[in-house]
Amino acid sequence: MFLSQNIRAVISMTMAVAISTPSLLAQPIMITPAAPTTLAYSLIEPEHAEAIYRHLVEAHWTPKTGLFRSFPDSNDLKLSQQASTYEQAAMGLLAIRFGDLERAKLLFQFFKSTWAAGPELAGPRNGLRGLANFYNADFGSEGIEKTIHVGPNAWVGLFAAKLANATKDPESLKLALDIQYWIANVVPHDQGGVAMGVRDDPFGAGWSKIYSTENNLSYYSFLTELLRSPRLEARQRVAITQERDRVENWIVKTAYDPVQNRMLRGINAQGPDAIQALDTVTWLISAIGPRRLVARGIDPFLLMQHAEKSFEVTIGNQQGVDATDQNEADLTYAELRSRLDETNRPDGDHHRVIWYEGLGQYILAWSTLADYASHMGKKEKAADSMQKVEALTRYYDQAALTAYPGANAYPYATQGKFSRDGWGAPKESDYGPASSLIAGVWRCFVGLGMDPMAGRDVGTIYHAQVSLPQDIHLAERKPVVLYGTSEDMTTEAWRALKSGDTDHAIDQSQATIQEWSAAALYLQKKKMQDVGSLVAYGGDSNDRKTIFKYWALNDVAAAYYILGQAQDHKGDYAKASRAFQQIVNHYSLAQIWDPQGWFWSPVEAVTNDYVLRDREHYGWVVPQIFAEGSRVGKEPN
Repeated sequence: MFLSQNIRAVISMTMAVAISTPSLLAQPIMITPAAPTTLAYSLIEPEHAEAIYRHLVEAHWTPKTGLFRSFPDSNDLKLSQQASTYEQAAMGLLAIRFGDLERAKLLFQFFKSTWAAGPELAGPRNGLRGLANFYNADFGSEGIEKTIHVGPNAWVGLFAAKLANATKDPESLKLALDIQYWIANVVPHDQGGVAMGVRDDPFGAGWSKIYSTENNLSYYSFLTELLRSPRLEARQRVAITQERDRVENWIVKTAYDPVQNRMLRGINAQGPDAIQALDTVTWLISAIGPRRLVARGIDPFLLMQHAEKSFEVTIGNQQGVDATDQNEADLTYAELRSRLDETNRPDGDHHRVIWYEGLGQYILAWSTLADYASHMGKKEKAADSMQKVEALTRYYDQAALTAYPGANAYPYATQGKFSRDGWGAPKESDYGPASSLIAGVWRCFVGLGMDPMAGRDVGTIYHAQVSLPQDIHLAERKPVVLYGTSEDMTTEAWRALKSGDTDHAIDQSQATIQEWSAAALYLQKKKMQDVGSLVAYGGDSNDRKTIFKYWALNDVAAAYYILGQAQDHKGDYAKASRAFQQIVNHYSLAQIWDPQGWFWSPVEAVTNDYVLRDREHYGWVVPQIFAEGSRVGKEPN
């Protein structure tokens, strides 16, 4: 599928020559360029691209919500239902390219309604605008990461703007403009840069004070696509142009380190974040472009040479790129090893991992540099860069061939955590690495020469003509319970019980217990050691935070209570009693939040609502342990 290493070709602007041989390796396809002479390399056959797209739909798409699951076959059941917001937007851009406007519009409708409904949601995000980082693909609710970051919102804005420009749909443009207005006028700014979010995490990061280079580059690309719309009013065009200029200034003056000729990951309250991140370089070259970077005094070739030394890795017989550099790999390994973290980086291969989504980004960045070199008349430099592109694309496909039959699915990464505070490869499936939505999407971007952040095709990659695969057959899926955070799972169990769906309430409760009971038992023991009793609550926010620290304990006890209630409704008093007894014996310090403004004890509820009212069926449940043990600091049996 790739050009051999020793082929060089130069073509005139007036003649195109096609080279083809009966080989598994795709050959260079020479085309007549619109600008200076360019050699376009074929990095994918149309049939291969269509097969990847077919897999993305058949294995990842959920018709009920229109969302695409990020890792549908991962054995991490929580993760298997998750739909990354950024990945949905990237998939939407690819769907537009394939002419799959039906699925693109379903994605758009999900984000349109979710954007509108966000401020109406109950809980801590009530009144706040913005899309969460993850959604549950099966249920459409917020997913395991409810944080509202600028980056994923900017990608949805980019997708909406692209859809509007492709279809002339006014609703798509309106959503794009709404998201842009929110980022520009609600999210904090500093020196032209945009913070990661509006709301700080009460137990963690201060997102309103952290300025991410990656997020600002995503926003820059979104603004560029918006400015392509012919339907902007003059005042809108001026405001968006000025906003993009400010963001660009922050990127090149604050996020760029001229002394070491590298990009910072961002800025936080402590100052510059010097952890090296590959996407700060690749997305910089895609979003702003080599020509503009040179005009701003940044040499994109030197940046990529630094990236080449910092991020390229070899693991076994595979080559690729790591998400970070050797220093962070070593620090991550050492720190997580001290915690015996199962997601740690590997012992061997210098603790490095290969990140396939990042490999796609890296390949496109080199292709863009080759395109720029070609236009500058540096043909040999362009050809050298494209040979590198070919070799890396071959390794991209080797990863698929190794992991999956047919080479139509791609893993997210080799095993290991990216950085001390970052994500890593998901838990594998029963058959090997989990199929990754975004890795497959970026492989298509690479093959089609489609740079989603630049909003244009790369001239040095042949633009294979593809069409929407026909006769798509979705894998049959049984009705599922919701997997996610313990809070999400318990909330779904309550919803099912209150709606009268007793069977689903039982299934959902049992899944919650299975998923979170180990954490709940640990927190019961920890609360016994730390507090020794229930926490008295009279409305004080510190007391509320203390109670919520034992989150899994509270949620699993609630799941057992729901399970007992559901079994009682079915008349299965023996099973109901066993569920209630589990609370008494193992989760007696749990406290469950009532939305009306107080906490209640499930042990007291079992006592008052079941044991004292129905001794015939529940007399053997022993709530006295609560009175004689928990309140005086004794651990229950």
